[in-house]
Amino acid sequence: MCPPRGLLLVTILVLLSHLHLLTWARSLPTASPSPGIFQCLNHSQNLLRAVSDALQKARQTLELYSCTSEEIDHEDITKDKTSTVEACLPLELTMNESCLASREVSLITNGSCLASGKASFMTVLCLSSIYEDLKMYQMEFKAMNAKLLMDPKRQIFLDQNMLTAIDELLQALNFNSVTVPQKSSLEEPDFYKTKIKLCILLHAFRIRAVTIDRMMSYLNSS
Repeated sequence: MCPPRGLLLVTILVLLSHLHLLTWARSLPTASPSPGIFQCLNHSQNLLRAVSDALQKARQTLELYSCTSEEIDHEDITKDKTSTVEACLPLELTMNESCLASREVSLITNGSCLASGKASFMTVLCLSSIYEDLKMYQMEFKAMNAKLLMDPKRQIFLDQNMLTAIDELLQALNFNSVTVPQKSSLEEPDFYKTKIKLCILLHAFRIRAVTIDRMMSYLNSS
């Protein structure tokens, strides 16, 4: 039994409409992530690997120093100084995201993470906060390494791959920032406390490196 002509006509129109939409969709230009963001994603992945390797080495070398995540007193050196976790929330999770996402600001950076030179207010805030985090950890690690180099036991030093990974991501971000020089201590270094502090910092920095890597992945895919 043949279907009614009216139903057949509707079916044909629906099929033609779907075909037109498919053809139109295929003709649209495909959005591709910024090459700068992709480069920074690579740097963040390298950083996460380097921090993980440095932490694993420290846990093995300092096994008598309570260097596991269950044993240490967790500390965030960026607390009350930066707000990376809040600044890097995806726009879908922030309040008034339509207002924030619509604001565009010129970047105060010569870095390559955002090659277009413009980004949403929240993206700039996130990347600048990441930059400040990295600068703080870099200064802490360098000061700590200077103390470890004075240790007669020469037990452990900071992994150069991690320091290089921090520097490469900083260069890619390259925000204008005022570096506050650390005051050198005149006291004799307590190597035991320095090694405990190293474990604490590495655990905290790995958590922050995970946050940075996830944010770069989000920016690369959005």
